[in-house]
Amino acid sequence: MFESRRRFVFLVLTLCGLALPAGLFASPPLPVGTLETLALFNPAQLETPESVVLDHAGNLFLSLALTGEIRKIAPNGAQSTLAFLPIGPPLTPCFGFFAIQGALVVDGSSGDLFVSVASCDPANRGIWRVTQGGATSLVANLPTAALPNGIALFHDQVYVADSAEPRIWRAPKEGGAAEVWIDDPLLAAPPGSPFPGANGLQVFRHDLYVSVSATGQIVAIPFDHGDDAGTPRVHAQLPPPLGCDDFAFDVHGALYCGTDPFNRLVKVSPDGTSEVLLTVDDGLDGPTSVAFGVRGNDRKNLYIANAAFPFFTTTFRPSLMRYRLGVVGAPRGH
Repeated sequence: MFESRRRFVFLVLTLCGLALPAGLFASPPLPVGTLETLALFNPAQLETPESVVLDHAGNLFLSLALTGEIRKIAPNGAQSTLAFLPIGPPLTPCFGFFAIQGALVVDGSSGDLFVSVASCDPANRGIWRVTQGGATSLVANLPTAALPNGIALFHDQVYVADSAEPRIWRAPKEGGAAEVWIDDPLLAAPPGSPFPGANGLQVFRHDLYVSVSATGQIVAIPFDHGDDAGTPRVHAQLPPPLGCDDFAFDVHGALYCGTDPFNRLVKVSPDGTSEVLLTVDDGLDGPTSVAFGVRGNDRKNLYIANAAFPFFTTTFRPSLMRYRLGVVGAPRGH
């Protein structure tokens, strides 16, 4: 269905000191199936866009995982560095992995960002807050055994996926000690797997959904009374060897996920069945996360962050893409 309607508009632009054209993110609606390359990043500078989110004003934010930078693109196309998080020198080995900045989530009430930070400095490892003005502060510290990754907000609490241990952490968004919200074998990577366990996190209809990349499963965890964790269930199983990284829901309950080294954009229907929408032939290069637009016609667009991590890719083409789905995205946290 998508293949017959797909056309490609390559707006090849760099985010390395060049402004995007004014009004790019307010452009008229394009036909369903249109795929645009909005920006290219510089792999020589280890610019790897791991996470993409938009706020209610239409600003777009990208987490550059290996440098700790949060890049901002305003609705008029103006771009800037919002903040740098203290992850440590790029690709520095520490605590069984290396320094990396994980996912972003936007607080709908304040517009602030929350980000997971796997810093090589134990004092900086955990959950960070970034204000609209770029001020940064540590919300909650996490132990060095944890590998913080996907992140979500629900009822003034921040939830963070632990890709090293089979657990989800929770901390008050205003700051305080982090606690283990749930520890469950469904969130674990099989022994010896090179891929993460719990990875992406999203809230939809009072459930917290977790992508477990190493098993290809999407696990749903209900919020019980007092927002305690209910009994997890397997919502979907992607066909091997595919594994979901981070993802986004549409209003109907279908989710769309990047698969990072497998170079697929996958749609998972509410009944758990899946189909591939885009592949490496469409220009994907390590798609790690997706997010729907938030204003007007842009709500039917899906933004795709291609991290093109140097240890996975052979083409080294980190980029930001936009895909015209024609279906409205679900508000985050709903």
